[in-house]
Amino acid sequence: MTPSPLAHCQLGYRPESPKTLTLAPAPALGHELPSRIPFYLRAFFERIPRDCAPAPGWKGRFFRWPFDLEAGRLKPDKARILMSGELSRVESRWGAFWQGDFSDFSAEGNFQVETDYGSSFPITIRQGMYERLHLGYLNYLRCQRSGFDLPGIRRAEHLDDGVLDTTGQQIRAAGGWYDAGDLRKWLFLTLPNLSSLAAIARRGHPGFRGPALDEIGWGNRYFHAMMAPDGQMWEDLAGGTFKDGLRMERDWWFENHPGCNADNAGGRFTDNRPGTGDERKIRTTYNPAVQFLFVRTQCQVAEVLPEADAARCLRLAAKAWDYGRGRGHDGRTLFLAEELFASIEAYQAGLPGAGLEAVSRLASELLGRQDAGDPGLSGYFTEKDAADGFRCIALSCEPALALLRLVELGARGATALSDRARESVGRYIDRYVIADAASNPFGIGPYGVYFNPPSPELQVFRDAGRGRGVRTFIHPFNPQEIVHGTGGVVMHQASLCAKAGSLFGRRDWQRAAERMVQWTLGHNPEGLCLHHGVGYRHPTPFSAYVTQLPDSLSVGHIGRPDDSPYLERSPLIERSTQEIWDIPHAHLSEAVLWL
Repeated sequence: MTPSPLAHCQLGYRPESPKTLTLAPAPALGHELPSRIPFYLRAFFERIPRDCAPAPGWKGRFFRWPFDLEAGRLKPDKARILMSGELSRVESRWGAFWQGDFSDFSAEGNFQVETDYGSSFPITIRQGMYERLHLGYLNYLRCQRSGFDLPGIRRAEHLDDGVLDTTGQQIRAAGGWYDAGDLRKWLFLTLPNLSSLAAIARRGHPGFRGPALDEIGWGNRYFHAMMAPDGQMWEDLAGGTFKDGLRMERDWWFENHPGCNADNAGGRFTDNRPGTGDERKIRTTYNPAVQFLFVRTQCQVAEVLPEADAARCLRLAAKAWDYGRGRGHDGRTLFLAEELFASIEAYQAGLPGAGLEAVSRLASELLGRQDAGDPGLSGYFTEKDAADGFRCIALSCEPALALLRLVELGARGATALSDRARESVGRYIDRYVIADAASNPFGIGPYGVYFNPPSPELQVFRDAGRGRGVRTFIHPFNPQEIVHGTGGVVMHQASLCAKAGSLFGRRDWQRAAERMVQWTLGHNPEGLCLHHGVGYRHPTPFSAYVTQLPDSLSVGHIGRPDDSPYLERSPLIERSTQEIWDIPHAHLSEAVLWL
């Protein structure tokens, strides 16, 4: 039988981290395994002997027999074993797994686990482990810069960005970051990088503060240029036009994601010279999420920037805030959550016209959209008029995180409202995220709740209570025929649980967050690390223009119709799960700051 690698977090662990091992053998071999399998943890490089007899006369001074390193049964050597335990068979809706735990082992160093049926990769245990992720995130963003010459990665591109799609006016909008390895510059999907960079500058290792501030400056070079004179934020640059068969009024948003509708027609290379006719277009569509995301992130980065830069950020944030409040929106929950988040940050920053009244009104409206029913899952948020559960590919926990920010800041004169927000966040995590995470052996949370599950004859929706359905992964049979990886959802939940756990003193939430982080870093059924800058085995990353973009993160698993996980591993590459994406990277970077 071919040994299977034990799945575990391939980055490593802090001494106090939860530490789970999972053996996921090929289905055809599962029945051959005993229900309980001993495992042995030892120092790295101190392999345990096996029962394979060496060839006659073989001394093995420089290479130990057998050449097939995992051939034969282990012969436990107590002198080398630091800890032993058992992998126990776990039956789940995803099939059979063998899982064991070594959380009690907290010694720092480099280790490895061996069993008769598979072994781990090297396992490092030490404090400061997660700083490697911030190093990778900063490097990744630098390599995603547009209009920046980076030898060995990309030449300076799109120095002539861009022209308005309405009048053709040339706008000096070079800079910023590309998203998802393509050449488009989405504000909805790259503005959240500012939040993560500001958090790293505040809470991360001091050595990362300078690079984080440098990236904030580079991002703002573009974001500040994407504001109209009246304060409206434009939506994107080079997104293209609507795909064939889609209509603006029906298809602008897919699962609260506006980036799935464009055909990338504008995502081309140019000659870098303005006025030659090949300039890329700025899509001037009004996007309320972008409008309020800009306000929120400018206020956040102003807290860490030098005084003059901070003043400019706050001046533009105030202008965008006035425009967004004046123009309004259709009331969908994503827009409401972003407006609340922006109002909290604007109030905290002392922007003109940003008062406690707006914060209180918006928070009360959002709190009114939280499901509080029984039985079944509860605490999730709904869309306007309770038309459906709130689901969002990129920012799934935005309502809860906005309310958590209200609790964190403890808005003056809003004690009762803050108490309601605290209770709301707790219900969302306990009764929704963690409650449904128990439905799978890896502890990842739900993608979303469906009030009227679409195409139930083609895809499984688990019971969420009261006639509603829930899935861990996005429903594959949907009107737009888009199956998107949900790594951003899992990492947003990890970020929420880690931060709320720290602020509320809930160690169980933080442990849940770490298990989600570990899912992305290799503890998943395939034993593949989705972060291509750490770990030992990875899926093939998809990036259309820089095929080996350093320190990238794949978008992650999609779900089969039966809601079991699927991750592409073929080098033939599909963008469904192997595509790289800023969003889970940003969420992951924030999550580990709170662990």
